[in-house]
Amino acid sequence: MDRHERGLEFKVGAFVFVGLAMLGALVVQFGRLGEGLKTYYPLTVRFTDASGLLKGSDVLLAGAKIGKVSGGPRMVPGSQGVDVPLKIYDYIKIPEGSKFTVGSSGLLGDRFVNVVLPPGQPKAFLAPNTHISGARETGIDDLTREGGALVNDLRGTVQKIDTTVNRLNQETLSSANMENLKASMEHLNQATGALAESSKKLDAVIEQADSTMTSAKKAADSLQNAIADVRKVLNSATQGKGLVAALLNDQQLANDLHALVTNLRAHGILFYRDSAAKAEKKAPEQTKPPRRQTQGR
Repeated sequence: MDRHERGLEFKVGAFVFVGLAMLGALVVQFGRLGEGLKTYYPLTVRFTDASGLLKGSDVLLAGAKIGKVSGGPRMVPGSQGVDVPLKIYDYIKIPEGSKFTVGSSGLLGDRFVNVVLPPGQPKAFLAPNTHISGARETGIDDLTREGGALVNDLRGTVQKIDTTVNRLNQETLSSANMENLKASMEHLNQATGALAESSKKLDAVIEQADSTMTSAKKAADSLQNAIADVRKVLNSATQGKGLVAALLNDQQLANDLHALVTNLRAHGILFYRDSAAKAEKKAPEQTKPPRRQTQGR
């Protein structure tokens, strides 16, 4: 084997060695062996319900892995809850007041512990072996349980509705009630027809009343015109120079005319005499009081 072939074999061997070294480094970095080489500090979180959390589940902070669940949930004697041990990378400092929740990646994904940092600048950090109270986010199993309870409530509501409908059909919508309702509708229809006929008659009465009011208005207008004419005649009679004006204004003439008519009625034209004047003279004498006679001493 010459020197050229030996050099080629050395190069191939070196290339294979470098590739195997890089592959081993990747396995150590991203595999379980790399996890074993890292250092952690422990924390314990108490959850009321840690369903789905398993040993080895991730601990995430803003989506980045900062540790893992070091063991399964452990029951706490005398308490309603479980303790979940965590291992956090020693170079990760979690501020006090952070919120630990149980989350899931999607509806059917694996469970993990999610850490939510408090607002503001952190003033202190959680020390190793600290016990924290955690919470649990709603997942698909919670929705399933709530959906089952909702279905049960819905079934009870449907049964109540069914019972109500049956009672309504048996009691309210019975044949007797339907007959009564039908009779009531027929009576209502008859009453409506009678009301329509009455409305027509009332319209005729209203038209007659309108015509009567129109006639009364015309009569009132005619009466006002007649009164105005009479007033005009009286004004012309009293203010004119004829016989009527003289009779109305001259009382002596009116008395003479009255005496003339009285004499004509009493004696006629042929035997006419002035008896009215004598009657007038006697009337004042009869109205005078009688003289009182003095008694002798």
